Amino acid sequence: MEFTVDYDAARRQAFGSAFEPLLTDRQVADELMGGKLTLRPHPVWEIPDQILWNEDPFGQSNWVAQLHMLRWLEPVRRIALSGDERAKGYWTAVCKSWISANPVANPKSPYAWGDMVDGIRAKIMVFALPMYQGEEHGWLTSAIIQHGQWLSDPANLGHSNHALHQHQGLLVCGLALGNREWISVATKRIGELFADNYDVQGVNAEGSIGYHKLNYQWWETAFRRFDVENIPRPRESRRLKLALEELAYATKPNLEFERIGDIDHGGPAGLKSPEIDYILSKGSLGSPPSENTKVYDAGYVFGRSGWGQFERDFSDELFYSISFGSAKRVHGHPDGGSITLHSAGHPWLVDTGKYAYVKDAMRSYCLSRKGHNIIQIEDRPYDPASVVRLKRYQLTPELDDFEFVDEGYQNVKLNRRVIYSRGGDFLVVIDTVRSPVPVTAHQRWHLDPGTQIEQTNLGFDLKRVGRSASIEWRGTSPKLEVVRGAVQPMDGWIATEWMKKEPTYVLSASRHGDHFRMVTVIGATGHEAGVEFKSLEVERPFTLVKVRSGKQDYVVEIGSQGAQLRMGQAGAGSAVRQQGTTLKGLVGLVQAELRSAKNLAPEAPEVYSPEYWGHLRTWIRGRENEREARLMGLERLLGIEAPKDKPSGDPRRLIAMVDLAGSDLTFEGRITGEALGIRREPLSVWSGSNNISPTYKMPRIDKLTEADFTDPKGAIWVRELGGLTLPIAVSRGAGDILSVRFHGAVDRTKTSLPLFQGLTSERLRGVSHAVIQDPTLDLDPTLRLGWYLGRKEIDLHQYIASSIEEIKAAVGAEHVLLSGSSGGGFAALQVGAYLGDCVILAINPQTSVTNYHAAAGQRAINESFDGRPPEDTRISAVSTYRQLDRVPPVVYVQNVLDTHHLEFHMKPFKQAINGRKDAAAEQVHFVDVDWGKGHKSASGELYEEFWKKATSLFA
Repeated sequence: MEFTVDYDAARRQAFGSAFEPLLTDRQVADELMGGKLTLRPHPVWEIPDQILWNEDPFGQSNWVAQLHMLRWLEPVRRIALSGDERAKGYWTAVCKSWISANPVANPKSPYAWGDMVDGIRAKIMVFALPMYQGEEHGWLTSAIIQHGQWLSDPANLGHSNHALHQHQGLLVCGLALGNREWISVATKRIGELFADNYDVQGVNAEGSIGYHKLNYQWWETAFRRFDVENIPRPRESRRLKLALEELAYATKPNLEFERIGDIDHGGPAGLKSPEIDYILSKGSLGSPPSENTKVYDAGYVFGRSGWGQFERDFSDELFYSISFGSAKRVHGHPDGGSITLHSAGHPWLVDTGKYAYVKDAMRSYCLSRKGHNIIQIEDRPYDPASVVRLKRYQLTPELDDFEFVDEGYQNVKLNRRVIYSRGGDFLVVIDTVRSPVPVTAHQRWHLDPGTQIEQTNLGFDLKRVGRSASIEWRGTSPKLEVVRGAVQPMDGWIATEWMKKEPTYVLSASRHGDHFRMVTVIGATGHEAGVEFKSLEVERPFTLVKVRSGKQDYVVEIGSQGAQLRMGQAGAGSAVRQQGTTLKGLVGLVQAELRSAKNLAPEAPEVYSPEYWGHLRTWIRGRENEREARLMGLERLLGIEAPKDKPSGDPRRLIAMVDLAGSDLTFEGRITGEALGIRREPLSVWSGSNNISPTYKMPRIDKLTEADFTDPKGAIWVRELGGLTLPIAVSRGAGDILSVRFHGAVDRTKTSLPLFQGLTSERLRGVSHAVIQDPTLDLDPTLRLGWYLGRKEIDLHQYIASSIEEIKAAVGAEHVLLSGSSGGGFAALQVGAYLGDCVILAINPQTSVTNYHAAAGQRAINESFDGRPPEDTRISAVSTYRQLDRVPPVVYVQNVLDTHHLEFHMKPFKQAINGRKDAAAEQVHFVDVDWGKGHKSASGELYEEFWKKATSLFA
């Protein structure tokens, strides 16, 4: 068969991670030609005068395979191509030596023609062809032909990434020698292999997060080979974009991949996508992934508290992973059901890792069930072909709930329930064991080596420098044991890098029987108070897990088909179930109170809207018999059908019902925030109701003239504007300044409304103050950031400005200082535009809602403006200040390492100010600070420092 060498094709294809020039090429080439070979991660090998090609100096198959790939010759080839004859001679001698020693029929090593090794070596030989252009090189062409023939034979193919390297080798052989058949076969095989190796969610089949990254890079290189030859990429190749998304979800807050399968270290550095840019910059660049928790059908759950968007530092967010699916994957482990946990800047529960591809006790430990955070059944073998099944799961803003079934132990059924509380930063793990005969089950937890432990009555406190976590058990107490660094048998280790390991604590909880369960709470939060497993109760068919996290109590109500979270100790939802009262059932109770009086309230629409609530509330205010009118309003609200996408009811309607019920029309606690599952106390002021905030112990007033300013606590001034309710905590203090505070993003999983963020600081300062909660949050109980946008009918920023003027007059202040951070800074800028005399302190603010991360901005626009953006000045301080008649004094504090806010918020605002034809630029004082990467909030001390700086502008 005649072949014509295409040197240009060889040059075009000489790319990829191992084949492109490096600054170290000359140094490495000189070392090789001087007799020193380093094949990482192995030690240096002294190259003999004559390589025999059967060497195995370290007893490592990985080293032998790398030797026969000849990839280590690449720096020499690149130096030779620059005209170095010595390098060319060395490359030629080594390659000829390999060819001579390793005929297909009788190679010196079984690895010489091993799958993957052969494909990589074929590329090495093809890329060297331009070195010999214009001279005889039949020996090299013959070797390439032999590799092409070998690789075209399906009997010689491996699988997964090994096959990919072989197919690429065949492709470049075909391109360099003009063999269309090889090109066609390689192209077809690559397309088929990709469809086989990547599912529709973009997940690679190899079972290791580290190999998911490597495979992404290898596959992208393979498709680039198509691109440069104008070969169309297969349709399925679009899944590679989803592969980048999966790698983003698999990255912990410390920028390392979770250790699942064969991986010790590594992260997404070197990859490029909006999500990965966001992660690597800790929120300064790119866009965050769209979900907090992602479930991949291939067997991975990645969940977290958030992405560092809402003033919780990116590095402090909680991350967890759960593995499931097949125990038999290329680089996977039998880790179905295993849990890892990273929080408050530290790893707590970890996987054992890869170690090395050797046959020894440590590698066996890494590949055993015992080496993972699972249930191990004593003296029972585990079926390596078993599949841990994800039976069901449910994701809500507050809870992630999963149930896994594992039947890998013969005649034993394991059920693992994992529930994550996003607000409480804790996991509930319920392991149930069923067997026809008694068995001993060990629940195992591998801790990171940097963790110290202290045993307690309920379990273990976990300690790191400045941080703590806990693992506690309730119910029938399991037997607790600790092991660290044992060798007979191997236990209590994790791999750290190739052939290296480190002892670590493994905590074990054990029980014996034929049907039992272990209920575990794992807490890892940033606050000093930590997490405490308070009690375990059964109210059939529900299990109540009561947990205290920080200063907040949580009740996780767990049923067979789902779980829900209640805040507070009582578990009010359970009480409501016992009373057997549904929302529809409440209608009868309300009608009984009305005593057959005709309902005169405005007719309710088929679908609830804030505008109807505003209309209804206005009607009630105008009635002489307020209590009766409220009952009529309740009947109307109860009669509105729940939308199909919200079977439990529109939460906005529930909030309206709580406000309407107050404290006197709750029907024995049936219409309260706790009973209806919303974190909101009543705000509307009604005669006959106890108008005292149970959270803040402050009176609620609807007229500012009713405020008792002799009381240092002040009052909550409640303003009703349409269907929104605006609460303002007001108090009179010393001096002539009224300090007005706006909040940024709110963690709704931890917070009940009303929320007066910064109230304690304002009280300590001693001046008159008004702390304002964003009423936009009532539009969706999961909305974290609303920018005080309100609703389309009313310009809330202007309305708040008029309210501040009233407060200023009531407390006798001469000056107004508006302050806020992030979204609160945006509100301060917008409200300040409507005030005649004020100073504004904006710390790391957004200046445009639409310039913020798209998902968060669009969500607020959807709630406030029904998805239709209003005039630009409602959502852009840039537009507002460009058009403003007079710019008030502003102190604008910007973290210069928060690239997103620097580029998309501060710079456009600064350009708008500098573009004005007046002295506005002198009014706005930009202060650059360095608080590290990402969107960070100021400490209390720094906030006070900037507040004092802002007050100096009144002069």
